[in-house]
Amino acid sequence: MSSSDIVPTHNGYGWTSTVPNQITVALLDRLPMFKQTAPRVLDIGAGFGVATLPLLEAGAAVIALDLEESHLASIRQEAERRSISKRLTTVVGQFPGSLHFEELDAIHCSNVLHFLPGCEIQAGAAKMFMWLKPGGKVFLQVGTIYAGHIKRLLPIFEARRRTGVLWAGETHEAKEYVVAEFCDATPRFMNYLDELPLSQAFAQNGFRIELGWYYTRTGLPNAFRCDGREHYGMLMNRPL
Repeated sequence: MSSSDIVPTHNGYGWTSTVPNQITVALLDRLPMFKQTAPRVLDIGAGFGVATLPLLEAGAAVIALDLEESHLASIRQEAERRSISKRLTTVVGQFPGSLHFEELDAIHCSNVLHFLPGCEIQAGAAKMFMWLKPGGKVFLQVGTIYAGHIKRLLPIFEARRRTGVLWAGETHEAKEYVVAEFCDATPRFMNYLDELPLSQAFAQNGFRIELGWYYTRTGLPNAFRCDGREHYGMLMNRPL
């Protein structure tokens, strides 16, 4: 991954990529399976459109949700340039917050939940379930505690988990644990995740988990790499 593939965000929440990751590709691959000619997809944490734009090009009607209006303005401008803006809606807002959507066919949520405390992830899972049509799907990716840039926190995470702490990667001192080159781009609060709390949160809110797996996301910079578990992805659905 070259430096040109990494784009700093405008809101202090790290960086985004111009390279679609495994979860985005999984959604794009499954888009033809939806019965609608323009399935309704919510892209949570849309950034500069690394998922929104290819989804639009593939025929989806996309709601791009992001904290930062300037990110969404960039998406609108690029969608206009590509003549794919008619199926684009942009919403400024913080997930899960007081947001409300309905009758969605799919939700794409990539690299968002690790910025949220466990209680908000649980609330977000409940909202996703309500927003989806029966049979609707969630495509989720998070950064994990096993990434190379946060390895100094791993022993603390493991000790917390042994005592029964579910959200063992929550910390208000993230800047103290990340490698120096990512300190400025890291918020003070982070929730470094693994499979256990995510699976429980979504299963308890009614989702059927089709697939969950660890992987190294496409284009991950070397400083983030460790043992192939740097990211965790989930594909799940709201049962009919």
